Amino acid sequence: MNELLSGLLDLDTLRFGQDGVHFGLAHPLPAWAWVLTGIAALTWSAMTYARLTGGRTSRMGLMFVRTVLLLGIVLLVTGPRLIHRHEEIDRDWVVALVDRSASLTIGDAPTGDGQRTSRNEQLRSALEETSPMWDELAAQRTLLWLGFDRGAYDLARTEAGGVPVELDEPAGRRTALGVALDQTLARAAARPVAGVIVISDGRSTDAPSRAAIRRLTAERIPVFVVPLGSPDPVSDVQLVTVDAPRVAYASDFAPVIVELSRVGAGQATGEGALVRLIDHATGQVLDEQRASFERDSGSGEASQASVTLTTRPETAGAQQWGIEVIPDGEDLLAGNNSAEVPIEIVDRPMRVLFIDGYPRWEQRYLRNVLLRERSVDASTLILAPDRRYLQEGNTELESLPVSPEDWAEYDAIVLGDVSPEVFTREQLEQIREHVALRGAGLLWAGGPGATPRLWFDTPLADLLPFPPSACDGTPVIGSVLMSPSIDAERLGVLRLGEPGEPAWPDVLRDASAGWPLLRYAQAIDESQLKPAAQVLASAESITDGEVTPLVLAMRFGAGRSLYVGTDEIWRWRYGRGERLFERFWLQLLRMLGRERLSRTGASAVLTASPKRVVVEQPVRVSVELLDQFLVDLDLASVTVQAQRARAPGEADPEPIELTLERTINPLAQARGAIADSAEYAVTWIPSDPGRWTLTPDEADLVGLEVSAEVEVILPDDELRHPEADHVSLSDLAARTGGQVLLPDQLGRLAELLPNRERRRVLEQAESLWDTPLALLLLIGLLTVEWVGRRVIRLA
Repeated sequence: MNELLSGLLDLDTLRFGQDGVHFGLAHPLPAWAWVLTGIAALTWSAMTYARLTGGRTSRMGLMFVRTVLLLGIVLLVTGPRLIHRHEEIDRDWVVALVDRSASLTIGDAPTGDGQRTSRNEQLRSALEETSPMWDELAAQRTLLWLGFDRGAYDLARTEAGGVPVELDEPAGRRTALGVALDQTLARAAARPVAGVIVISDGRSTDAPSRAAIRRLTAERIPVFVVPLGSPDPVSDVQLVTVDAPRVAYASDFAPVIVELSRVGAGQATGEGALVRLIDHATGQVLDEQRASFERDSGSGEASQASVTLTTRPETAGAQQWGIEVIPDGEDLLAGNNSAEVPIEIVDRPMRVLFIDGYPRWEQRYLRNVLLRERSVDASTLILAPDRRYLQEGNTELESLPVSPEDWAEYDAIVLGDVSPEVFTREQLEQIREHVALRGAGLLWAGGPGATPRLWFDTPLADLLPFPPSACDGTPVIGSVLMSPSIDAERLGVLRLGEPGEPAWPDVLRDASAGWPLLRYAQAIDESQLKPAAQVLASAESITDGEVTPLVLAMRFGAGRSLYVGTDEIWRWRYGRGERLFERFWLQLLRMLGRERLSRTGASAVLTASPKRVVVEQPVRVSVELLDQFLVDLDLASVTVQAQRARAPGEADPEPIELTLERTINPLAQARGAIADSAEYAVTWIPSDPGRWTLTPDEADLVGLEVSAEVEVILPDDELRHPEADHVSLSDLAARTGGQVLLPDQLGRLAELLPNRERRRVLEQAESLWDTPLALLLLIGLLTVEWVGRRVIRLA
């Protein structure tokens, strides 16, 4: 019977007599309206049948039928239906945002025993201790775990007990808390959110957006912050770069330039670090220097420091040195305080060609030094403009070099006060090319005659560190005292003192001694030096106090040129014999020789410049072929593979392939010769941060042991500013009505979260006015009335 009734009423799910199901109207009328409707229907029905013929009883019956019919039509208009109402509860959401950036590896988080641990360990410990609370929250509310660095992403829950969520190694190089909050609010749109918990050190590249703060406050969503790390800033000393020669001569000073940076608001003026150069094979400290960081109080910028470590290796062969930085006081990251320095020590004579224009004291004593120095194989010439020459040296020459192959025999060339007329223009162009392309060194020993006055209209003018307007050989008035610059210390030259004494002897600054005075020094206008020129030493006149550059260095292509604007160094022999004079010239020559030495014996050289860049900053990558066999292959291009070191928790990254195209040789092009060079180059713009290693991927070059490294950093790298930012976290909590909970207070979170669950009454209804039963009843009443009327008339 119920199934038949349900079919006639066309019911799908609701049934009469079902729990919670009742009859209702879509458009209910008040009681008085129903009374008036009944009276009106009865009155109209009575008036309709009052004048008809027929029995009273029959008319009364038909009047009742019509009244019921009219009331039925009104009932259908009000929308009769079956209704089922029930209540549903929407559980509120709790969102936990967990910082997963690389700054969590910093070990500045205080522990109860006065020690420090990493911020990540502090996080794990806090979550593990409050694991029951998180389980309770997950049972009563919707708990969403999100990790974040440059954006937010899901974290997987773990089994009961221990840390409630899976935490991989923090490896994000950038933190964007503002972006993560925006993504979190988008995930929780239209949800009842009881609170957002941010567990972070606060260091972020952006701040929460105004729209996010407005929504949090409008929807009364409090943000509870759990600050990680040290509330008191702790600074970090970072080893930025190490510049060391790849190859050095035995018994020569090998300079290792170390650039340091100190970041963090915790640094104090005058604090520094001890920097050591260590031989890994013996554990011996080869040299150590203190680095001092100076900065203005309250400045948040990193302060820089540079030290030059020097040693004189005696043993030839491959050696592995290391740099160790020992900061004063606490230091955030120990992993950035060391570096490896591989170096090859060569015990072979340096090949030097010394050409001067006439016998002079400087020429004579420098010639003697070169002849008796066992580490130098020298050829010395005095050339006159009539092309006649006098020759002395370890190796005699049959004639001046006349081809690039002849010049290639020499690591360094010394040009004294000699006229350019003794050379052909082709020979001068070959010297220029030898320096620019093969990395040879050119040392100018100026004098009152030809150098530099006559050289400005020659192919070697580009190797002078100044234009003709800056110096024409005119001397400074009176005698001068020489003093080195900081650049000389960085390059490991002009270190004339004895071991354990100052690098520049104090006596060389004492005019009263007499012999340190140089009677001739060329006046050079420092304001007109070429942009690449470096002042290694200056001269101060004791007559008028005028200061002029005296020893200058300048990079030129693959090599370097040096200019010495005096020929009076020989006077130092009166005070200390040959020692000062010898050290002065040999150190300058060996610095030039190191450039050439790094290329000697190599089949190819792979270079990348600069070695430390920011993402999207261009890097010039070049390969120069030094082996004639490789040059004769006439390669159209060279392929180099750039491989980024794998970050913690990351799969091995795919290498990048760089195609280097052959460059043009401007010197050959100027002569009208074949302009193709043995160098291949490309400009590479790295897009990902990390330490990149570049190696040849060309089949003909794969076996060569050549490589280069480039460190690519983000402009807002996490570890460049490692101190925590608890103030920003506190501000976020205050603006949203939340609270700051220290890691050991995290267990109070459950009692602080408001109850934002929503109760909803859901209504399910099925209409009855458009059912077959309603139609049948309506038609039935009409039929009864029509039949009744017919019966009365027939009667």
